[in-house]
Amino acid sequence: MRLRLVRASRRAPGPAWAIAVVLLWLALGAADVYLAYRVGMQLRLCVFKRLTGLPCPTCGFTRGGLCFLQGRLVAGWLCNPLLFTVLAGWICVCLLRLLSGRELRIELTEREKIVALCFLSVAVVANWAYLVLYVG
Repeated sequence: MRLRLVRASRRAPGPAWAIAVVLLWLALGAADVYLAYRVGMQLRLCVFKRLTGLPCPTCGFTRGGLCFLQGRLVAGWLCNPLLFTVLAGWICVCLLRLLSGRELRIELTEREKIVALCFLSVAVVANWAYLVLYVG
């Protein structure tokens, strides 16, 4: 594995579809909070959970985000540890690029790519098991 910092534009190009998905997610989260406040009950946006009764791998992200906004960082992280850890890493990489004009590049051999994919798969399954057992 080889880590390199290479020169890059301070502003990363973002695909329009990804920006639209993030904005839609934020709008749905805001609508959930508003309706829950108005109706006095918690709404469930997750179709997977409504259909199966089990949390999806991203369940808890809205709850965790609300906890972060209220200053309860540990409670927010516990809502979905893997997702918030990845988000924190992504924010660090974005800040590095924004502040230094450099981009972090990770170069992996084919064998390292396989190991990384296996590790990522185990992390997703372990996080999902945590969500099913403890977050519900």
